[in-house]
Amino acid sequence: MKKITIFSILCLFVVLTTYGQCDECKMPKDDVNDYCFADESFPGMCVQFGEGASYFKLRGDKKFKAIPIGSVNDLSYLKSVATDKKLKVSNLELLFMIEGLKVWEVEKRKFGYKYEQNGLGIKIIKEGTGELPEKGKEVEVHYSGYLEDGTKFDSSLDRDKTYKFILGQGRVIKGWDEGIAKLKKGSVAWLRIPPELGYGSRPAGIIPPNSTLYFKIEVQ
Repeated sequence: MKKITIFSILCLFVVLTTYGQCDECKMPKDDVNDYCFADESFPGMCVQFGEGASYFKLRGDKKFKAIPIGSVNDLSYLKSVATDKKLKVSNLELLFMIEGLKVWEVEKRKFGYKYEQNGLGIKIIKEGTGELPEKGKEVEVHYSGYLEDGTKFDSSLDRDKTYKFILGQGRVIKGWDEGIAKLKKGSVAWLRIPPELGYGSRPAGIIPPNSTLYFKIEVQ
């Protein structure tokens, strides 16, 4: 059997489709407990993530390991984990860990919100130092919008052009009018917008009816 290298790992040799919630994997009770990933292709393994945590827990050979959080697109990060003599992460564990990190990139958007009574969720990533936007005045933002499954349906960043609109005039969906009004200039935040504050029961491009939407907003 050929030795598995970091390069071959990045070549995505397998597509995994079955995600679980660790029904048969007893996880330690600590602060890393927002989301647990398991896959039937890797029996007995699971990884547990916490929103905002600097590490995650990996269960491979019946033992839990605390792994520093990082990006699957960062080769130096993967190499550091694979060669860490204290962690002793096997090739199989590394492959499983990578799949868990991919799923967590989507799932982590769903945690850590403070909710308004109407269901609008706001998660501040960076608190701005400017003033709050005023109703009836122009607001300028960068944004990226995602469906619950992680599909990106629109982004001003991809066009390298900010979006401007008059706040509170119904020129955008209700979730934007209400959510952005609570973000100071310079803020970076996530908005979780339920269907009734988004596009409701009507489709909008690739957005299906009754979709909960996630927007990363940067107020300029």
